[in-house]
Amino acid sequence: MREIEDFTDDRLKAWCIHCGTGIANIKSNLDHVPTKSLLTKKLRKRGADYDRGVGDELDYLPQVVVCRRCNSSFSPDENYLLCVLHAVMAGSLYPDPKKHPEAATVLRSNRHVVRSLKRTPDGQLLLFEDLEPFTLYPDIEKIRRVVVKNARGHAYHEIGEPLLEAPDHVAFIPLENLRPDQRDAFEAVDTGANLAVWPEVGSRMTVRLFDEEAMVGGWISVEAGRYRYSIDWSDAVTVKTVIWEYLATETRWER
Repeated sequence: MREIEDFTDDRLKAWCIHCGTGIANIKSNLDHVPTKSLLTKKLRKRGADYDRGVGDELDYLPQVVVCRRCNSSFSPDENYLLCVLHAVMAGSLYPDPKKHPEAATVLRSNRHVVRSLKRTPDGQLLLFEDLEPFTLYPDIEKIRRVVVKNARGHAYHEIGEPLLEAPDHVAFIPLENLRPDQRDAFEAVDTGANLAVWPEVGSRMTVRLFDEEAMVGGWISVEAGRYRYSIDWSDAVTVKTVIWEYLATETRWER
């Protein structure tokens, strides 16, 4: 992504967007939105190079300032979601390292997560040779916390709004489980021809609109096939994400 400087009112940056504590009074650091582990290792390295001033200008990864305590508190849930995604995409809690090397490495390194997932019904009944029907029943609250964390970060990063309240609506579902009409509605983009409400003056989204890089609810790709997000602020603030072109999420704050 191209880095866009933020010129929103400094008074909007006075709190940690997750706990509401005054940033000036606590230790803070940068938090990647989306969760960095959801991106490929190659892109993470390029993003780190950019942060050091030696990378390409298009290798910026979105980041927001939050308190250190909140930032670290999300790590177990982010790691849990990563394990769930790898298991689902590989079709096993014990994937073949030759077929799914990344998934095998992540799941081997997180045996405590694998054990917790194994304690739930997983449908791994061997019916045919090399064919195991596979269903996971993950902890929904853990996934929800990561979805909301990223959505709140996207809104803060793009339109400069610190959404300190709990969202009014949170949903996530595999894309393939959406009916065609639901998929069309989820993917829809407002052309912005009759845009009545502009984002915060000086926000990154304002720059994108002026440069015709974005539309209301338009998709911003962090990494093709791994993560994209959209923000609609025209009525409620609605943040949608698609993770690994598998998991669709929607988080909304009513105005």
